[in-house]
Amino acid sequence: MRLRHFAPLVVACTATFLLLAYATVVTVAIPAIATDLHTDFAALQWVVDLYTLALAALLIVCGAVGDALGRRKVFLAGFALFTLASLACGLAPGVRELIAFRGAQGVGGAAMFATTLPLIRASYRGREQHRAFAVWGAVAGLAAAVGNVCGGLLAEALGWRWIFLLAVPVGAAGLVLAFVFLPRDPERGAGRMDVAGSVLLSAAIAALVVGSLLFGEHGAGAGPGLAALVAAVAVLAFVAYERRTPEPVIAPALFRHPRFLAVVAVAFGYYFAAFGPLTVMSSWFQDGAGLDAVDTSLLLALQPAVFFVVSATCGAVLQRVRLWVPLGVGTVLCAAGCAGFALLGVSYGPAALVPSLLLTGIGAGMVSPVLPSAAMRDADPSRAGTAAAVANTARQVGLALGTAVCGGLLIGLSAPGRREYTTAVGEVGAVAALVALAAAVAAVVLLRRADKGAAPGPGFRPGVTEA
Repeated sequence: MRLRHFAPLVVACTATFLLLAYATVVTVAIPAIATDLHTDFAALQWVVDLYTLALAALLIVCGAVGDALGRRKVFLAGFALFTLASLACGLAPGVRELIAFRGAQGVGGAAMFATTLPLIRASYRGREQHRAFAVWGAVAGLAAAVGNVCGGLLAEALGWRWIFLLAVPVGAAGLVLAFVFLPRDPERGAGRMDVAGSVLLSAAIAALVVGSLLFGEHGAGAGPGLAALVAAVAVLAFVAYERRTPEPVIAPALFRHPRFLAVVAVAFGYYFAAFGPLTVMSSWFQDGAGLDAVDTSLLLALQPAVFFVVSATCGAVLQRVRLWVPLGVGTVLCAAGCAGFALLGVSYGPAALVPSLLLTGIGAGMVSPVLPSAAMRDADPSRAGTAAAVANTARQVGLALGTAVCGGLLIGLSAPGRREYTTAVGEVGAVAALVALAAAVAAVVLLRRADKGAAPGPGFRPGVTEA
């Protein structure tokens, strides 16, 4: 009986850990893959980037498909595709095949990510649901942060192919548990999919992510500019089309509710600030402070460690306080952590960035367990998957843009010298802090509007008042 009770949460956390960890797990193993497959870094960059692209671009679409056809079906299909693609990646004979299979892995990851939260919501009630979301948030944050460390250790100990092959037995076991224990989808009428809207939305997000990746790798130029133009045109076309279609991918009423807008703003801002600058910090630890890869990994591990402790111990309590506390305060702490990059001007050593890692870990640990239930709180149950997917997409886009903008600033500003490095890292921190602070202020203002009883648009049910 207890296995049947906890199995849905175990399945959701296993799937989430895999799909988020595999966004970064191959980064450290790129040199080993390049040697084995006889290719260069430029080609292998797409092994990382195509997964990120598929995950971000298809999240909302997969959420809408799950709402229309059944979340359990979409989750099982995504988990199966992810597991099979992991096997194919581990056996890939060349870099082209590896890139293609990574894309398939990203599609499966998007299907899982879009449906895990509605499935948790359907499996638990009351305080158990709060605890389940808190556990999920802790696992999600831990997975997003430890991918690099795990990938490096596995590549060093067993070889890069085992990074993918070890996901196969875990995925197979998760699939069996999911098939047996996940709640069945309710009977649904024949839904009509908004194919044109889905294509336009995916194109817009894909162009935005590609532009971010190009900016992060090469700085400003024609490539990022063209991608931004494509994204803008696709967004305008999407909005114009969705106003006329009877069954839009995203119900317009979703964005008329101030609480949901606050969730989306925070999802973008805290991921941008907490995780976007990590590549810059890693670069500085090694190039500026002279640490090796192992010491750098251990220092960066402070953030996920603190994140996990805060999320696991305080997540259920944070579900019961007013929403502005975890969302507003947590995002402000992320901003303060980024502003702490300025300490390099006082003490030029690895210890100067430790407070930043601790503060961003605490802040993200406050936000993450609350975000899932807050995203779905006011949505109609039939649209819960789409609502959760919009919030998760905001996080993924925040991470992509944060990594790209912070990396691009470092490319444009830094030079091999203490003064130049200090200035560059300080400006990266200032930009990330401003983004997080703007998100926190917007969230608090919107949540105050919600508390004052701003009337939601059609398509919403009455929200649950925070304790």
